[in-house]
Amino acid sequence: MTSYPPYQLKNLARTIEMQVPQKALRDALNRMRYGPNAPRSDERIYINPSQVTRLFKRIKGHSLRRRHSGQIRAGDWDQSTVSLDESRKFRACRAHFVDGVSWEDTGIIDSVLASVAKNGNFDGCKTREDILARYQRMDALHDAIKSAGRLQTMSERPEFFRREYDGVYVHIDRGGQPMLAGNGNHRMAIAKVLGLASIPAHLGVIHPLAFENGVLDVLRQPPPGD
Repeated sequence: MTSYPPYQLKNLARTIEMQVPQKALRDALNRMRYGPNAPRSDERIYINPSQVTRLFKRIKGHSLRRRHSGQIRAGDWDQSTVSLDESRKFRACRAHFVDGVSWEDTGIIDSVLASVAKNGNFDGCKTREDILARYQRMDALHDAIKSAGRLQTMSERPEFFRREYDGVYVHIDRGGQPMLAGNGNHRMAIAKVLGLASIPAHLGVIHPLAFENGVLDVLRQPPPGD
């Protein structure tokens, strides 16, 4: 598995911004404490999209963002979830790709535009034109995944940075079930719509009960023929 792209000076600033040195230290400490099978920050796992039905709901003290990737964390953080149907992006994708509703009529364009008005920027978009262009790219992504019959790993993509960083981000709950954790809503929705049996994902936080039960060993196995 490719972990890094060829060294480029432009990646140095991003390495610092994404806290890669801190992640590397955590990886080392994890190996010392949990052994060679310990989770690694930003590592790639494989999940069945049909098993992802919950969305992690960030609460005070449990933001658990991408910088926390590879942590083993106890507690009840994994109980803070909502149905994936509550994701506006997921609902819009299903309406568009399954029911043939235009992006505008799903309400997602106006919804994102409201977020832009509030925050100045949302998902890299600053204008209505940016948002429309983004959703045109979603159509192209859907068609590419449908044609290939699979979702590419991050190492196959031009924006590849480190391991599976920026892939579909999931936490693993105490029962070993993946939950969507805030990045990759559209890709997850497309994978579900197309009925993909397995997709690569970016490992987030894993509950110790799942780790102790060997769930990570299973999730690390790529699908046959991959």
